[in-house]
Amino acid sequence: MYSGEIFANGHDCIDFRPETYWTVFAVEKDGQLEMIDDCEGALTISPLLGPDLGNAGWPTQMEADFLAGLNDHDSAARLASIQRLGGLKLPSSRAALHGVIENGNDAESKWAVYAALRTGDVSVLPRVKRLLATGDRALPESAIALQLQSVTDPGAVPDLIAILESAPSELTRRCVLVALGEKLKAPRAVPSLAAHLSDPDPYARYDALDGLKNITHEDACTLPPEWKEQDVEPQISRCKIWWEQVGKLRGWSQD
Repeated sequence: MYSGEIFANGHDCIDFRPETYWTVFAVEKDGQLEMIDDCEGALTISPLLGPDLGNAGWPTQMEADFLAGLNDHDSAARLASIQRLGGLKLPSSRAALHGVIENGNDAESKWAVYAALRTGDVSVLPRVKRLLATGDRALPESAIALQLQSVTDPGAVPDLIAILESAPSELTRRCVLVALGEKLKAPRAVPSLAAHLSDPDPYARYDALDGLKNITHEDACTLPPEWKEQDVEPQISRCKIWWEQVGKLRGWSQD
């Protein structure tokens, strides 16, 4: 717990307030502990802690502490605990996070969806689709959208395609296109990628082109080795022609 005794040197980015609890990341220098970063070297946490797990390892102990924080009476502390569980990315947190998704307040439920997605839990993707159907300008929706680009579970492909087809936001579409075309390289996503060669967002069009290159290996969808920005739209046009004349005649329904 921080009680108000601290000496600052350099940036003053962390809002240490008296009677608050923090996890501090530090390294030893000349016999003293120094935060690894004076803006990102500490995270607020709930004062509720889990049992001492002895030699279980720091990720397991931190998970136990953050799980205990889900029962804090203070809403801000519960939110912090949800976010910290997302930071750990442990699959063992999923059951508790699903409990928050179903029973927490609106903000807690949304942040728990984000945290579950961080653990690799793609079962929340249908809920993600509903959350992002109205946009991703606010938190945690924007964080959820960004997390989609890190999805690597092949079983997520149908849900990702559904999100791509319904998302009004450029950010969400870009992140899903990256997941489908770069991380997963999913053949069944090729028709969706081809459709987004005509996306109104130029960055999404590029991501669609790049994904088609990764999956189909077609010259028509591949930029030259030393390509420049002005090369992108002509290459997209060539890829569109390939799709209309050849690509869409192939079977892409299964990976």
